[in-house]
Amino acid sequence: MLANNIKIAWRHLVKDRLFTALNLLGLSAGLTCTILIYLWIHDEWQTDRFHQYSNRLLRVMINERNGDVLNTSNGTDIMLGQSLLREMPEVEYAATTTPSTWFRQFSVTYGNNTVGAKGNFASRDFFTVFSYKLIQGAKESVLSDKHGIVISEALARRLFNSTELAVGKTLEWKWNAFTRQCIVTGVFENVPAGSTEQFDFLLSLDAWNDIVPAAGQLTTGGGPFNNYLVLKRGTDLDRFNRKLSVYLHNALKIDNLVLFARPYGENYLYGRYENGVQDGGRIEYIELFSIIAIFILLIACINFMNLSTARVTGRIKEVGVKKTLGAGRRTLIMQFLGESMLMSGLSLGIALLLIQLLLPAFNDLTNKQLELTFNMQLILPLLAITIFTGIIAGSYPALYLSRFNPIMLFKGDSNGMGGVLWARKGLVVFQFTVSVIFIISVIVVNRQVRYVQTRQPGYTKDHVIYFEMQGKVASSSAAFITGLKNIPGVVNASSIQQNIILPAFLPYGGVRWEGKNADDLIRFYQMPVNYDLIETLNIHMAAGRSFSRAYGTDSMGILLNEAAVKAMGFTAPVGKEVQVGPARYHVLGVTKNFHFNSLHEEIKPFIFRLSPPETMMVMIRLEREGESATISRIADFYRRFNPGYALDYSFLDRDYQVQYAAENLVASLSEWFTILAILISCLGLFGLSAFTAERRRKEISIRKILGATAANVVFMLSKDFLQLVLIAACIALPLAWWLMQQWLDNFAYRIAVDAGVFLLAIAAIVLITIATISFQAIKAAMTNPVKNLKTE
Repeated sequence: MLANNIKIAWRHLVKDRLFTALNLLGLSAGLTCTILIYLWIHDEWQTDRFHQYSNRLLRVMINERNGDVLNTSNGTDIMLGQSLLREMPEVEYAATTTPSTWFRQFSVTYGNNTVGAKGNFASRDFFTVFSYKLIQGAKESVLSDKHGIVISEALARRLFNSTELAVGKTLEWKWNAFTRQCIVTGVFENVPAGSTEQFDFLLSLDAWNDIVPAAGQLTTGGGPFNNYLVLKRGTDLDRFNRKLSVYLHNALKIDNLVLFARPYGENYLYGRYENGVQDGGRIEYIELFSIIAIFILLIACINFMNLSTARVTGRIKEVGVKKTLGAGRRTLIMQFLGESMLMSGLSLGIALLLIQLLLPAFNDLTNKQLELTFNMQLILPLLAITIFTGIIAGSYPALYLSRFNPIMLFKGDSNGMGGVLWARKGLVVFQFTVSVIFIISVIVVNRQVRYVQTRQPGYTKDHVIYFEMQGKVASSSAAFITGLKNIPGVVNASSIQQNIILPAFLPYGGVRWEGKNADDLIRFYQMPVNYDLIETLNIHMAAGRSFSRAYGTDSMGILLNEAAVKAMGFTAPVGKEVQVGPARYHVLGVTKNFHFNSLHEEIKPFIFRLSPPETMMVMIRLEREGESATISRIADFYRRFNPGYALDYSFLDRDYQVQYAAENLVASLSEWFTILAILISCLGLFGLSAFTAERRRKEISIRKILGATAANVVFMLSKDFLQLVLIAACIALPLAWWLMQQWLDNFAYRIAVDAGVFLLAIAAIVLITIATISFQAIKAAMTNPVKNLKTE
């Protein structure tokens, strides 16, 4: 029976080539999209979850209380991990690292070979807590010596052309003004792409304590450092977090800071907190694209349903004969489901070929390294998706065709056909409702992304490069910057402590001024800068003046932005005295507000403080013309001024765009998925219009004989489909408006969704519909009526 059903199904597919081609195109496109999204989602979900202790590995977080509001961060005290390991029996291992964002790049030298590499400082149990595989060295000891360094196999090959010869070699690392000798104690496999932390080497945390001496004991609980814990088996996380929440109060009598721990593997997907409560993150994009995949697959399945039911008149007699000969409804259902499963299987084969071709471009788009590896983690989902597609696509035709009474089928009774007609119209409306929502979403998302990319942040981000001070540049920064200013093509140059984008903040209470309410906890961002930084970045002044060498007291002066002036309640801020930490400063001027955080957030209070010795990053604004030649001249000057170091610079505007990487990905993927959804819907519409024209060919012929023009026939065949599309648009508009308002609520600065967006979407879908059905309508209208009627 199974073989017979497969044979019959294959004959029907071969016989009706247009039906087969349209369904194969639609289903394979839907499966291609779904599988690509599955590969992306699986990769996202596996990020940071490959460690041995993944189910017990935690990251310590901290809530900072501001009145009734809690602000959450992952920065804690450098001694916290070891304190918890000693005092809490639930903790089995603990590791501490410096923030990786502190170190853009080190210079690492072996002999005459100097390379740039990304590194960090970590405590001795790092390789026990995390499962980065060591090729050489013991995980318990490779970070125990403050003069040791553990390098990746890639770095070992760059320095020694081998991993076997690395251990025991003496290297020199340089960062800013710091230079140290160290001995290679181990080599680890290259960090997997599925790790959020990427590094080429690790140094002992004891080496960092040589640079910035630690207190040796827990001090505040808060801080910029990362602390990780591995709990003992069987430990209840909720109970442990209850103990952790009162730890700082019991140890240091601190009440405005509250610790808690969360699974390390959740940080990547659930990274956003609102008032101390987890409130989404990248998981929202996983949910979004999961829904998109489901709807695109449904659209493809709906095509199959519609085309199958449109062909119903051609298979009524077949069903009648089989029922007369004793075939039960279950047998017929299995036959029709078998046909859809065969179609789904063929579509899967085509989809896999398409995926192999599209994966390189998809990886470039998503910045992933996805592969089509046929293991059980892929095969089982593929089978599930294929079976789901086959059942969904074939369910309605199977249930519909198998229910007819054979006597009624042979008599030509059309009772019950109205139901399938309305169902088919409903499915078409559903398809195009989704398509219109996609079109509106793409328009709004692209406009918002373009808005955040082109909105002026309040400083010049274009044609600005920056790099960290190293070697002689760090010790003689004034002479170096003076030399830079003399290079043709350099507009201005200065230095700053860290990138102007996403800077560090001062703790609450770190800023005081006359008239401040002691209960107001306001977080200020602050930045030590050099002379000419304001001019280099072209930040505009709203009042007062910038830092100037003409005045000898500017080291005791600060600049505020307008948000800081508003937070302080100043009406005439210039000349006011403000305490920042332990020191007192007077306000020299006020800058206009500028976006140092993303447009997701309101502009926060910001303080510039003149302190050239604290700056660690050179910033250079270049002339628009001849940028490449200017950078070459800067590199030549850098090599002469700073022998043994390689210039490694970045563009400020690229860093600005990185803040919106997720939005750019959503915009790009949405465009492609929208095109795909519309294409699949149009395939179905093309098939339906062809079957409609075929079913009504005699009616069309009679109308033409009675005087109907070709335009009359085209309008007659098109109006029903256009009506369905317009109904879909009316349903889609409020849904799309609501969805886009929810997405735009994530931005503090956003576009307005006006009527033009909806009119553009409606115009687009109407034009697409007309273009799709016009071919079949015109073809039917131009056919000679005698040719259709001579067989009657």
